[in-house]
Amino acid sequence: MGLLFAKLWSLFTNEEHKIVIVGLDNAGKTTILYQFLMNEVVHTSPTIGSNVEEVVWKNVHFIMWDLGGQETLRATWNTYYSNAEVLFYN
Repeated sequence: MGLLFAKLWSLFTNEEHKIVIVGLDNAGKTTILYQFLMNEVVHTSPTIGSNVEEVVWKNVHFIMWDLGGQETLRATWNTYYSNAEVLFYN
């Protein structure tokens, strides 16, 4: 009975988690993001600003922010930390 209730409950609940990936230039942040998204390694160019993708795994939604690592952009990182549950520092 508990398993049936858990399966029905999972159909109507959607968890959403915010993940922020920060680090220095050319550290592989975008590669990590697309590894989670597509499960393959892609060749990327340097991120100017940020990339955001939604990764879904077993009815759980992860909003993943990849922030550019240029020195001029590092001052804006703190605006992305609000409501973030996970911080990857690469």
